[in-house]
Amino acid sequence: MTDPDRHYKILIDHSPDAIVVHEGRRLVFVNPAALRLVGAHSPDQVVGHLFSEFVDQGSLVALRERIRSLEVEGVPSTPTEMTLRCIGGRQTPVESRSVLTLWEGRPAYLAVLRDLSAQRAAERAAAVAEHQFASVVSTLAEGVIVQDPDGIVQSINAAAASALGVDAAAVVGRDLPRELLRARVVDIDGRPVAHADLPHVTTSRTGRPTRFLLGVTRPDGTQVWLRGTSALIDDHPLSHLVASFTDITAERNAAAQLAYQATHDSLTDLPNRLHLVSVLTETVASTERGPIAVLYVDLDNLKTINDSFGHSVGDAVLREVARRLRAVVPDGCQVGRVGGDEFVVLLAGPSADTDEVSDAVHHTLSRPLELDGWTMGVGASIGHVVVPQGDTRTIDDLLRDADMAMYAAKEAGGNRTVRFSSERTR
Repeated sequence: MTDPDRHYKILIDHSPDAIVVHEGRRLVFVNPAALRLVGAHSPDQVVGHLFSEFVDQGSLVALRERIRSLEVEGVPSTPTEMTLRCIGGRQTPVESRSVLTLWEGRPAYLAVLRDLSAQRAAERAAAVAEHQFASVVSTLAEGVIVQDPDGIVQSINAAAASALGVDAAAVVGRDLPRELLRARVVDIDGRPVAHADLPHVTTSRTGRPTRFLLGVTRPDGTQVWLRGTSALIDDHPLSHLVASFTDITAERNAAAQLAYQATHDSLTDLPNRLHLVSVLTETVASTERGPIAVLYVDLDNLKTINDSFGHSVGDAVLREVARRLRAVVPDGCQVGRVGGDEFVVLLAGPSADTDEVSDAVHHTLSRPLELDGWTMGVGASIGHVVVPQGDTRTIDDLLRDADMAMYAAKEAGGNRTVRFSSERTR
């Protein structure tokens, strides 16, 4: 054996890849890595045997086609995957590449076999992990959407599709954010959100996670509120993005309902004293305000109705009075209930003619009420306070003065309006 042949043999013997040589169909050489690959302890278990003894039946056709394609010495074949039948019955996936060569002066085929067992195990583990991850994401109560840098949806879980009112399969591959913008996306203050200000666009531009709270109108016209975060999946500038969010519509509606209940009368659904004081304070403090007047309205005979027909009928009277007051008070003005049978009307602006509104209140409340088969009448005593520009009275002072004028109207026989005067109530 020449020195080059000896050096070649040493390289083959120490190669980490399995190398076999076969003349025709019989194996004439296997290196130690090949012996280990097929589970042999000595070359005698392999050399002299047919190559096909160690190849799974399903891989033989591709193997033979590859060998037949070799026509030029030294030109390797394209890699081919096949399954080896190892000693002991174990099957091993390998990638095989063959080349036409000379072995001891005779034409032969040299094949390099690379064990794919670890790669296949890693692929299976990755597939299992991906399946498990997808299963976890699909069952999350939190919505999850993955988008490419252009906003095209790559995946969307059931919670996200449900929150947005869309079909998950139908939106994959589409620019869902632009479609939602056409329906309407607003910020916490109700202002429309431009495409450039959407969370995934902001995250792509800055590279940083973006927290958001957005109102989204769904295809069916209902609005949902979503709170979440948009972030890059990795640090690459062209990375995909993931948006995770929670539907807080019920929470937000509950908070709004509590806030509403805190500022409105539960019986009549009118603003309560707390709300009216807030509105009156803001209106009086406005530097651009016009004329302001406060009417303090007290029903004249609600006690008689309660005593005669019961409190349930009295409650129905209060609801009907509230409805009638709403109907006659001009737009932009406020009417609220501040006590058992007491209401306040806040008139502001040039369209709020105090005498006209006062007459309208008397007229609407003088009409008979038909409740539970009974016909009854209810009148009102009204105290009237004008709040000129620069008035230094506090809000409590204004309501006290209006209340005093109302009692003056009641003492004068009721069913009338009395204007408050700092010198006298007339």
